[in-house]
Amino acid sequence: MLGTPKLVASPLPKLWAIPESIRSRLGREAGPQRAIFEEEQLLLVLHQPPLPDQHERIPAFFWRNAEGEWKGTESGGLSALQNLLETYEKKILDLEAREAKATKAQHYHDLLEELAPLLRASRGLHRAIQQGRELVKVDRELISLRDQAAAIERSADLLLQDAQFGLNFTVARQSEAQAEAAHQMSRTGHRLNIIAALFLPLTAIASIFGMEIHSGIKDTPANFVLILLAGVALGVVTTLLVTPKK
Repeated sequence: MLGTPKLVASPLPKLWAIPESIRSRLGREAGPQRAIFEEEQLLLVLHQPPLPDQHERIPAFFWRNAEGEWKGTESGGLSALQNLLETYEKKILDLEAREAKATKAQHYHDLLEELAPLLRASRGLHRAIQQGRELVKVDRELISLRDQAAAIERSADLLLQDAQFGLNFTVARQSEAQAEAAHQMSRTGHRLNIIAALFLPLTAIASIFGMEIHSGIKDTPANFVLILLAGVALGVVTTLLVTPKK
């Protein structure tokens, strides 16, 4: 024996006299942004602008009945939809101000983390309103709202590209600075190696003759000069041998 089917709770306001044909197309959740048209009535399923690290989307419903009257989950009809679009615009303007002040890779990374879901939401917003415009062609107010949604999507897309370019430039500039610092360190180390090679033979000879060896060779000034010159000559030869050829 089959049991009684369970009723699925609708996310739509219970006081709305929406046809069951529309309610039946919604599950427990609002789902993606889209337009539903049944029995000469239109329902726009939209989302609020996403917050950082927010996985669940907050729905916003806008219903146009057969008489052309609009209602929204917020107070007002089309004015509420206009307010929703302005919320998207304000969010993008805030991110544009942050992008203009960004100077570090971390700044761009945080900006992209917030901008990517906002761009996806704005694309769904534009697509849903465009669908509503195609389904209800007699409502010309949807044209302006559709155009505004398209401008929001374009602004978010351009801002995403600017942030990506800024991040790439910052990373490239840091890599260039690191490469220059490594080059300077390499040049400094090379100079130290040349100095060490120049004085290595002289230091070795000085160490040998500084030992307690009673040969008498160091007691003659001429021999001291010859030993010094020999050490310098060996240092020059060693320097020439360790210096790389260009």
